[in-house]
Amino acid sequence: MISLVAISGPAIAQPGPLSEAAANGPLASACEQDANVDSCWRAGVAAERRGDAPGALAAYEASCAAGFQMGGCYEAGKIYFLNKTLRDYRKSRDRMLQVCESDDVGTGPYACKYLGIIYRKGLAGAPDVERAFGSFSRSCFPTTDQPFIDGNGCEIFADTVPSADEMSVPDEVWHPDYIAYLALAMGCSDDMPALCQQASAIHHRALATSAQWLARCAEDAEAVAFAEGCEAVVRSAAPGKFERRQEFRRRVVRMFHRATDYAG
Repeated sequence: MISLVAISGPAIAQPGPLSEAAANGPLASACEQDANVDSCWRAGVAAERRGDAPGALAAYEASCAAGFQMGGCYEAGKIYFLNKTLRDYRKSRDRMLQVCESDDVGTGPYACKYLGIIYRKGLAGAPDVERAFGSFSRSCFPTTDQPFIDGNGCEIFADTVPSADEMSVPDEVWHPDYIAYLALAMGCSDDMPALCQQASAIHHRALATSAQWLARCAEDAEAVAFAEGCEAVVRSAAPGKFERRQEFRRRVVRMFHRATDYAG
């Protein structure tokens, strides 16, 4: 059974224990709030600009432990993930989990993407398909009133939608191509026109093969007021004005939950 409830709602994450990098760098108590960030985060940015990755990591870890905002946790998680010398996927997972589960709409979707990759590929333990699905869902289909997304997270999600067997649900209620179509349409709204084309290609293939999921998509599209049906989803994906784009995203989030809640 799939439950998206536990992973969909925003929650305020608490800073985790100091890592070795933070212990050897600036103390969290030395961090001072600075507008919407903090002094340690700014020190981390400065260290990165001069090519001092260990110094940046220590500063970001101190920022994360200070708890003023999520930027330090996110940047520390990125260094643990991307820097070959400092790479530690378990620590990256821990930091990205803090950010993904927080109510930070600026970094949260990006952290959820990294977390999804870690779970899907088993970089910090055994692969966990359901946790990966949940993390990618938060990256691409947030349930906040103002749904900010990571378009690249949507793209990766579309490429890694698990099968019915992997999710332990019946084939008749689980349609990976439909979920991928919604993910690509959502990613398209993040100024990624190539994803619009990929979503359209999935829809055209479905029409050519009379795919079963088209009926589900049409039903869901009608339920969320896409008057012209399933194909209208991707055609509506790149509206010019901010509020129109956000309303589009809210509708697609509802379609996504209709599409996946049937399975659970």
